[in-house]
Amino acid sequence: MTDSVLRYFEERGDLERQVFLELRDRFLAEASPAHIKELENFAFAAIKPGCFARGLAPEALRRLREAEFHVVDYRVTNLTAELIDELYAFVRLKYRDSWWIMKKVYTRSPMVVLLLKGSPGSYEHLSGRLRDLLGPTTPEAGSPGHIRYDLKGVNRVLNLVHAADDPASALREALVFFSMDEVLKALTSSSEVELDRDEITPDEIVELSRWEIFNRVKTRAVEGLEEGRGVVLKLLNEEADIVKQNLPIDEERARLMPIEVELAKWAKRAESALRDRLIKEARAEANVRRKGLVYGKLNSQLVSSRIILALSDEEEMAQMSDFDFTLMAAISEGFVEEDWEELVMHSTWAVMPQMVRDLRKRGKPVITCV
Repeated sequence: MTDSVLRYFEERGDLERQVFLELRDRFLAEASPAHIKELENFAFAAIKPGCFARGLAPEALRRLREAEFHVVDYRVTNLTAELIDELYAFVRLKYRDSWWIMKKVYTRSPMVVLLLKGSPGSYEHLSGRLRDLLGPTTPEAGSPGHIRYDLKGVNRVLNLVHAADDPASALREALVFFSMDEVLKALTSSSEVELDRDEITPDEIVELSRWEIFNRVKTRAVEGLEEGRGVVLKLLNEEADIVKQNLPIDEERARLMPIEVELAKWAKRAESALRDRLIKEARAEANVRRKGLVYGKLNSQLVSSRIILALSDEEEMAQMSDFDFTLMAAISEGFVEEDWEELVMHSTWAVMPQMVRDLRKRGKPVITCV
């Protein structure tokens, strides 16, 4: 085995090193020189549950094949909590505070796991070329030509396709779903398999557009407002008109920016005014019956303003430590009607701090009034 491939097993952090050294030894014990030679030409990928649910698996595969990634084996599987933990064993440690969202989202639809072969080209290994084709983990941080950007991944969790980092990671992750014999066979295979289109297409396709879902929820939330409803509805109608055009991500975000800023500013003013009214009512003459009725009415409007703020301003959403409570209140008020709406909202909030960092790292604007 060449030193260049060995280093992917050996140059690991303290938490990973023992696992990869044991994997190296197991692989070397069973692999032939031909298998070892092909490891740099091997990659592991997975079409994520959100991509499957949207009916985009065939298009994602077409894009991979167009880039000369060859599927030599695959499997359609329903993930369990245990499989998710095993696949993302080391990612889980890095993002432990938001790890719960992975199980909430990834058990929703099947995943299509892929063993890929191809030439690394100018890259050190095929995994590197694959990850470059997919683009950044945050789809909005990508560029035209990246699969996650072009197919409009929803967020860091619902970002369409997973790929292992390097040859050693590709081997480890492949063994979560395939036997060593199956992986060894794939390593030396030159035959591309055909995927059954019916097997990788859901019975009912789900439309998952972050901004379209956010627009629906905000439009429901505005119905209970006593003040400002007309202004907010006008902005939401403008938002809906932009979203319907299915523009490329950068253009969509640029056109949404001034609308979201105005919505966020309005929501912050409304929230402040409602809180002042609640405080004033609490300090008024004792009358528990009347105050109970007033609280219910004002609190419903407060939930409306909070949800409009969260779904319009990325920086505000990233800083909301109590979004779980806001989401539950929005569900109770009837603003969130579908399971996928809940999943998109909750997963976007769970990873928004990382998304904001990714956007700024790439020099892209964050949608915020802050």
